[in-house]
Amino acid sequence: MFTNLKKIKQIVLLLLLMVVLTFAADQYKTSSLSKSAKAAAGPIVDNNYKWHKVGRMWTRITNYGMLGDDAYTDRTPSGDYPGGSGNSYLYRGSLWLSGFVDGTFHVTKVEDSEYSPIDSVHQIFGDETLADSEIWTKYYDVSTPLAAGHFPLGLEITERSYAWSASYAADFVIYEYTIKNIGIDSDGDGYPDQDQTIDNFYFTMRLDGDVSKLTTWDAEYAFSNQDDITMANGVPWTDWLSYFPEMTGYDDLFAEAPVDSSMVFMFDGDNPDVVADNGQDNDFGNPSADGTLQTPGFLVFRILKTEPQMPKHSFHQCNIYNDPTSDKETWDRMIGKPVYEPLLLINGAPFPYDYRGILTYGPLDQLAPGDSVKVTCALGVGCDEERGGVYSILDMIKDMDVAKFLVDNNYEISAEALSPGAPVVDISPSVVDGVTKGIRIQWDKETSLHPKFKTYKVSKGQKTGTGAIAWETLATYTIDEDNWPPSENENGKFEMIDEDIINGLVYYYSVQTQTEDVQYPIPFGVIESSITDQLSFNVISPSNPEATDNLDRVKVVPNPYIGSARWNNSTPSSNSPWEHRLQFTNLPGDAEVKIFTLDGDYIASVYANETVILGEDFNVATASVAEWDLMTRNNQEAAPGIYLFVIDSKSLGSTTGKFVIVR
Repeated sequence: MFTNLKKIKQIVLLLLLMVVLTFAADQYKTSSLSKSAKAAAGPIVDNNYKWHKVGRMWTRITNYGMLGDDAYTDRTPSGDYPGGSGNSYLYRGSLWLSGFVDGTFHVTKVEDSEYSPIDSVHQIFGDETLADSEIWTKYYDVSTPLAAGHFPLGLEITERSYAWSASYAADFVIYEYTIKNIGIDSDGDGYPDQDQTIDNFYFTMRLDGDVSKLTTWDAEYAFSNQDDITMANGVPWTDWLSYFPEMTGYDDLFAEAPVDSSMVFMFDGDNPDVVADNGQDNDFGNPSADGTLQTPGFLVFRILKTEPQMPKHSFHQCNIYNDPTSDKETWDRMIGKPVYEPLLLINGAPFPYDYRGILTYGPLDQLAPGDSVKVTCALGVGCDEERGGVYSILDMIKDMDVAKFLVDNNYEISAEALSPGAPVVDISPSVVDGVTKGIRIQWDKETSLHPKFKTYKVSKGQKTGTGAIAWETLATYTIDEDNWPPSENENGKFEMIDEDIINGLVYYYSVQTQTEDVQYPIPFGVIESSITDQLSFNVISPSNPEATDNLDRVKVVPNPYIGSARWNNSTPSSNSPWEHRLQFTNLPGDAEVKIFTLDGDYIASVYANETVILGEDFNVATASVAEWDLMTRNNQEAAPGIYLFVIDSKSLGSTTGKFVIVR
């Protein structure tokens, strides 16, 4: 009996040891396991994102092969141009990788969740990178728990992307895809353990632009995605431009523009069923009520380099109703035919629709186990904001030529040698006798010492109803002209004061540098630092300094409150959901404001140094101001009428007053 017990104990101990060892191995393998995909083993981690926001085009980087942000609500920058405007040119860019295994075609796609993240998204800035912003991540298709039935090619993708703030490179982001054949998983643990050869390997980008989406437009709005045109230049420019009245008659502009079938682009066409915002029949470029083009740009994706070299293969287009739904259909319609499709014409005219442009390179004869291919690309927006059309195409061509020049020179072009970059700008209230009379703008002098420096441009902006910042030039200071140099302050910095302000409104300020005409060795032109560069871009809602002696100057602004007031948000959206903004000003920093009806019913409380503005990358709260969004403590809109307020401050005591709400 004791012998049996001893054997049983030995067996139990052995089983426990096996469990411990198995658990330890599993912990090593699955320490980064995605919570949303616990059924999957291996190195899979959670979906993750970072954003390039240093240039004029802002966009999101993911760790699962998607370019941009395809969210229908609460969308973050996704090919937004100009950066910070919320005007998105990109719905989704999708990486397709495909080839033949044992004679059968297989493809891995973003749309079908066939990439799994195996690393987070990492970002670095400044001297540590080749650009002003670098982002990298890693994903694979070895194990795809969200794509049941997927046939894995056994590919691991390391993705790096680069963005710059200087104007010559601010309109695009460069992507490097290093695609390695790491084999497939035969035992279900999520790790590759079996070699697999891929024959006739293809690289494809599916560009779904939805050109464009303002923050006030729904994802399926007529101006957003129902009137796109997609094209790739497998034919001379003028052969297809002639179909667009807005772009006809400019043949001389394209005399030296090469046919470039490495590039797929999308732009806003005329939807014959929709009248433009300004009432005209043709809505090409989406003219606003005042005729300003709301969508003047061209979204573009260009393959710049492949190592080893892969041939240009094809361009196809599909739409929202006929996306390929299987590997076979993808081959038959989107990849298998080595042609560059022409424009889709109906009754001899281009037919606008919700298109996707499919650009493919390949085949690479074989991607053997352990082998890699590196594909370098650029995503950008070419844009002439005033004229649009052919002039935006020319800007697009120039941008892509610069991107290729950067890649061909291994990014060894010194941005510091080409231009001084953005100056460091600080803004603050200009206070006279305890009252804010203006905004003091000051910036460093060092950038003016750069050998190619020529001009400072000081700008001020306010957001429009579309969410875009409308900029105006306050001043320019140009070397060797009468207005040079700017005034200097006691800190040895350049300075100007903007006195044309209203306390409570939100203002944007920036100082840009401009160079002389730069030829290096391709034409770079005048290089201008980005107006939204993090060094120079500032936001402020001016107010008086906080009260330190008494509460005699407390005000309610505006009083009476009117719903159409300029400091309100006239077009709330998912990105900027707040609407009403009423301020209690000239407060001490420790003030609490309680709001009551005339009958004494308690409505809400707000505090100094709090703002109601939501959905922005900035905070304009100030210690002397408390803001109320006109929502009661029961989350209901406050009704029109007369209200009482009580201000309590531990440092300065209490005071009361009245204000009026008019809807």
